[in-house]
Amino acid sequence: MTLHFFSDAFRVGRDAGRALAEDAAVDGVLAEVCAILRTPIAILALRQGTGARAVCATGIALAALPPSILGAAETFAMLEGVLSVPDLRADPRLRAHPLVAASPHLRHYTGTIVPGALAPLGVLCGMDVQPRGPASFRQRAQLRRLAGMVAERIGAPPHLG
Repeated sequence: MTLHFFSDAFRVGRDAGRALAEDAAVDGVLAEVCAILRTPIAILALRQGTGARAVCATGIALAALPPSILGAAETFAMLEGVLSVPDLRADPRLRAHPLVAASPHLRHYTGTIVPGALAPLGVLCGMDVQPRGPASFRQRAQLRRLAGMVAERIGAPPHLG
């Protein structure tokens, strides 16, 4: 049997998403993401195909989010697993996304992968309606640490990379 990078074997089940949505520790992680990145919005999204589906959010209603979260596929593609976009309207990859082109007109994104043993499990990110500078080295490191905590909460085996 061959497992492809985007096969079901690498996806976190819907039950994990529901459990995370009701987990007070995850709410604390999202609050910490907002504090570290100084953004009003933080989202945890779990891998779904080449994108990710939001399962927990602060600062924005889950119902307001499209099926695939802004920046997820682009974050998965980043070598270091972190993507920081100071102004989403200036980024040709993301400026047409519904959350940028329409309400709430997001302008800033910083996200990192939630690491899994063989492939990313999802994305942990902060967003803002105001453009801002790129995330600092320290902010990126703190965001990766939080994403590791989420991976442990999910019960993922340690990252091999």
